[in-house]
Amino acid sequence: MAKNEELKKVVKRRCGITDEVTIYDEDIEMYIDDSLDDMKASGVPSGLIKRAPPGVITAVSHYVRAHIGDDRSDTNRYLGMYRQKVSRLILEEDSEESDDVE
Repeated sequence: MAKNEELKKVVKRRCGITDEVTIYDEDIEMYIDDSLDDMKASGVPSGLIKRAPPGVITAVSHYVRAHIGDDRSDTNRYLGMYRQKVSRLILEEDSEESDDVE
């Protein structure tokens, strides 16, 4: 749970939302969960998702940014950036999973 709280803080900061603004927290948490589920279903290695390296955090941030707030003028742009990032993450090999195989 602490890791999810830290992820939420980073995503909020990247979306330009201060820690003091909490009105969007429930939505942000839902979008974070949605993006992580989507990445897993898309084929991003689960170990990579669990470790949440910068690439995963960037993808989550793009997803949240696409959906948060009332202005939808840039939704397609951020969803496109999310999809590009997820496509690259799918190709990454998770070093922890590789170590378990050896």
